[in-house]
Amino acid sequence: MERSSYLLAAETGNRTLLLIFTDDSRSQWGLVLEQQVRRRIPDTRVMYIDSRDAAGSKQPVMEGVEQAGKVIAAVYVVPSPGTLAAVQDAAAALLHEVLQPAAGKTIVAAMGTPYIAAQFPEVQTYLCTYSSAPVAEVSAVKAMFGEIPAAGHLPVTVPKIAGLGAGLGGSAPASRGGQR
Repeated sequence: MERSSYLLAAETGNRTLLLIFTDDSRSQWGLVLEQQVRRRIPDTRVMYIDSRDAAGSKQPVMEGVEQAGKVIAAVYVVPSPGTLAAVQDAAAALLHEVLQPAAGKTIVAAMGTPYIAAQFPEVQTYLCTYSSAPVAEVSAVKAMFGEIPAAGHLPVTVPKIAGLGAGLGGSAPASRGGQR
């Protein structure tokens, strides 16, 4: 896949939807990412989702996905030592719902742990930052918009998704035969 296919086009205008999945939508996570996306596409529609409100958010989220030309799903999950962190059940179910009809127009940005994709094998465009720090949010947006090279490679294997070293210009994922 060419690098340009991973980038967001500024002309999508108000047809860009930013979904921010967090453990707590009242936290600071996603605020810098939202600000950076809005600098580039001011009329981006933004929705914060946490596991407490994910089920009740399904209808407006899916309506937004249907209307969107591009979807950014930023997933904030911080790994803890000795565990593979995961998106909580209700939020995971909603992200699966989003990806079923919209995987081809959705960028999933893992803001913390790269293992999120193992929960969502339908992901087609995946960006890992390994951090939820504001500098990672800025870098993720710059990479999505082609302002900096997105030439990273996974330093880990994401089971059933991508092998060690996979990335743009890197080795192929473990079981799919294409690149992430």
